Amino acid sequence: FTIAGYTYGPLLGLYSFGLFTKFSVKDKWVPLIAVLSPIICWVLSTNSEQWLLGYKFGFELLILNGLITFLGLLLLRNKTSN
Repeated sequence: FTIAGYTYGPLLGLYSFGLFTKFSVKDKWVPLIAVLSPIICWVLSTNSEQWLLGYKFGFELLILNGLITFLGLLLLRNKTSN
């Protein structure tokens, strides 16, 4: 389940971005966001006990990963919508 949190998180973020928004994004940067999101989650997960007062990530890593992807895509959106 831990590996699924890292691999399906970007898919969840991409799917929810496409489902809930009408924004178009700069396509060439989407793979970068999909790769950076699990890396950011891994860094947060490995350091969470020190940074977050002993908190350890579990299954919510999937949601956090999807949220980071979603927010990354919001940053990459074009000024005009489709």
